[in-house]
Amino acid sequence: MQNPGQVPVIVMDQPFFALVKYAQWNWPENLGESGYVVVLGGLHTEMALWKMVGDLLEESGWCTAITQSNIATAGTADSFLKAAHLTRTRHAHQVTAVTLAKLQRDSFHEMSSDGSILFEDWRTDVTHNSPTFAF
Repeated sequence: MQNPGQVPVIVMDQPFFALVKYAQWNWPENLGESGYVVVLGGLHTEMALWKMVGDLLEESGWCTAITQSNIATAGTADSFLKAAHLTRTRHAHQVTAVTLAKLQRDSFHEMSSDGSILFEDWRTDVTHNSPTFAF
């Protein structure tokens, strides 16, 4: 062992992660977390994140907005909620974030055409007056 006293960290894909965690929970004296730390791999962690975001967006109308904007078909938009394809799901959320940021900037420029207020001050004020604006 190169670093005596340090607990090794092992990164695994989801199927192996589940098996190792099962073994750690059932035989903690030999395979417990004091001997090995098991971490879910980055791909599976990101997929779990997007699935959670999909759960939050499920009844929000996000799929309808994507479908009506001709960004994706209804079935594809629904697959973004389930993170069926990681790259496409990530791209859909990036497009959504950029679009919302652009709409926010456009609204700021319309409302403060004289330049008398800073963007951050405007956003704080609008969020205070309209709680849904924060979303």
